[in-house]
Amino acid sequence: MSKLEQHIFKKNDSKWTFNHFYRGNKTFKKIIVILFNLLILITLVSASVRNDIHDTQLYVQENLNQIKNAMDILAYRNQRYASTVTKTINDLKNQNLRPLVTIHYYPKLKEFGFNRGIYPNNLLNGTLLGPGKPNKRIQNETHIFAILDDLWTEQQRHTITYNYYYISHALKYFYLSSKSNAINFNATREFFSSPKYKDRHSTSQFDASLYKGFHYTAPYLDIFSKKMVITIKSPVYNKDQIVGDIGVDIPVKSLFQSITLPNKLKSALNLYLYDISNKKRINIYTGYNNNLLPSVEIYTRLSDNILIHANISAAFFISSAIQILMLGLLLLIMLNYMNATLRKYKDQKQYYQLEAYTDQLTGLFNRRVLDTVIQKTLEETRKTDQTISMIVFDANDFKTINDTYGHDIGDLALKHISSTISDMTRDSDICIRLGGDEFCIVLPNADLEQALLMADRLELAIFSGYFCHYHIKVAISTGCTVIKANENLHDALIRADKTLYENKKNKAENRKMLQQQLNNSVFKSPPSFPKKE
Repeated sequence: MSKLEQHIFKKNDSKWTFNHFYRGNKTFKKIIVILFNLLILITLVSASVRNDIHDTQLYVQENLNQIKNAMDILAYRNQRYASTVTKTINDLKNQNLRPLVTIHYYPKLKEFGFNRGIYPNNLLNGTLLGPGKPNKRIQNETHIFAILDDLWTEQQRHTITYNYYYISHALKYFYLSSKSNAINFNATREFFSSPKYKDRHSTSQFDASLYKGFHYTAPYLDIFSKKMVITIKSPVYNKDQIVGDIGVDIPVKSLFQSITLPNKLKSALNLYLYDISNKKRINIYTGYNNNLLPSVEIYTRLSDNILIHANISAAFFISSAIQILMLGLLLLIMLNYMNATLRKYKDQKQYYQLEAYTDQLTGLFNRRVLDTVIQKTLEETRKTDQTISMIVFDANDFKTINDTYGHDIGDLALKHISSTISDMTRDSDICIRLGGDEFCIVLPNADLEQALLMADRLELAIFSGYFCHYHIKVAISTGCTVIKANENLHDALIRADKTLYENKKNKAENRKMLQQQLNNSVFKSPPSFPKKE
């Protein structure tokens, strides 16, 4: 950091000092740039992945809630159907009604029913089946089947696949909402005597579920469709006794069909039901099989014991992170290129600014600083009531050196003077080449006595040095003054010049005194300069 740069770029000293160190130390600069870029990339990728995970969780959660809402709609509708059938049963009680359809007995199957492909002349839409032979009570309940047909054929638009049925616990039969062939059903006798039947009907449920009007069963393998289903059941009452259930079977696999997900997300998603009571997992959809990577889990509660889970593989977010990383790298490359271009432009601007205030031969300030750098220094120093001094000097008999030895030797003399004053002055001092062989030094926080002492030291130091192979010396004459408060800088220069020219009249005597001081000190032989060809 040169004195020249210190004074020109002193507008923000702490910031400039860091920038100077940052730009001057290439290793430090590279480390800072790499760390800064890594920090930006990590922050960018982390923020993007965090937002991506959050948005994906919300999106999948909304789809799970959509399944939940769709099933709740089916549940409340099923409850309404059960209430209608309950009212119908109580209205038909003790009435001797003519059966609406014929109920057949199938000797080979030892079952009764209709609409099983054997006797197709039945106007009811559903399928009846039950073990053994039908009795008169079942014949009377054919009027309930007509009511169920009307309820089940309501125009309903739904994303979930489902099938309704009515099961009579009192008379042990099924009435299904669709027509099916006899070959599909031949296990009803075993079903009504199985533990699964006893566990699933409404009488086995808690009072809270009965009060609500419906309940969900755990997923199970349906004996008719041979598919894993989850059933919503609503009890049908005769007085205060549960005589049957209206149920809606929902194939587990159809739950996934009710939601809309992008193919990319589907391939990274596993969907399953979890039975809390039995601690059993029932897969709905499997999009990936890699269990090495962690997953993001989302779930919603279908009922007290049934949860629907969605696991999203971390690979889905890693692929997004890689894309963000590539975009971030591209963006950083562009930003770094723009920053390098801007820095280059700024460096060039500072270089030209420095060059504009610099004397090319000596490296000192030129006269342009009188109205800029020095003026600011004066304003800052006066605020603290500090004294500012000035030394003006020029080379004695400089024209003789130029005429005798040439302008190249004269330039060496000027460089010798400038390098000596640069070495001997403080960082706060401002050294200027006014023109030709005339120089000026502005000394902030220095009184006249200190300026005179500095002038004497400069005269001796400059005179004591050899600057060329001719072993000649150059002497200077000086003039010192104190810049008065609110005084114009040019007025101070004029006063200092007058002192300089007064002292110049005694330049011969001053030279003898300087030589005498040198003779009294330790003798030094002149340096050996290579002779110019």
